[in-house]
Amino acid sequence: MVSQTDTQDPKWRRLPEERPGQILVAAIEEFAEHGIAAAKLEDIAARAGVSKGTIYLYFPSKEDLFRAVVREIVVPRMVEADKAVRSGTPTEQLEEYMRFHWQHFVGDTSHAGWVRLVLTELHKHPDLAAFYFNEVTAANRTLCDILSRGMERGEFRRMTPQAGVAMIKSIAIMHALWAAMPTPPGAVPPRRATIDEMVDFVLHALRPDSPATPATPAAPATTTSRS
Repeated sequence: MVSQTDTQDPKWRRLPEERPGQILVAAIEEFAEHGIAAAKLEDIAARAGVSKGTIYLYFPSKEDLFRAVVREIVVPRMVEADKAVRSGTPTEQLEEYMRFHWQHFVGDTSHAGWVRLVLTELHKHPDLAAFYFNEVTAANRTLCDILSRGMERGEFRRMTPQAGVAMIKSIAIMHALWAAMPTPPGAVPPRRATIDEMVDFVLHALRPDSPATPATPAAPATTTSRS
């Protein structure tokens, strides 16, 4: 005879040290799907296979849970992209960074819900928005450094590195949202074609300004003599 304990979901028998990580994974899925305000701790608990009370053992509030998701999942993913950048010219490093980031994070349509949360809802929670900005901005240092080195070597045009980061990330984020929208067949190019076009566009936009071409002197006006 099979006991009730034996038929329970194995999640309920997970070791205590595994629970915080599983809660965080469930939380980022719930936040991405429903947003911060509509996400419910009981639904997060159900996803994680724990009781609602178990969540409070590790995270005192939903806001603390959101902060933990950012620290333990979002930022490490960005750091992973930073570590993937190997040696090479700034141009080569930027291309590698963009392709890795697209392949593993932004280009994955499963992340579109989180992107929408950040763009459309996070501003309604000023404390969490400030926290998110500070944490994620710190994770953008590698891209800032690549752009700065590229400007010093003359590979990129002069600009504020932070502005360059914002432009590059904005292009990728908007493509991620676009790719996740229901569209007619063929309206959105394949993921590989999309990142190829983005890399080409960004590298062209970063090209150093060409020296001004000297203006061609105007030909002297001719006059017709009258006799």
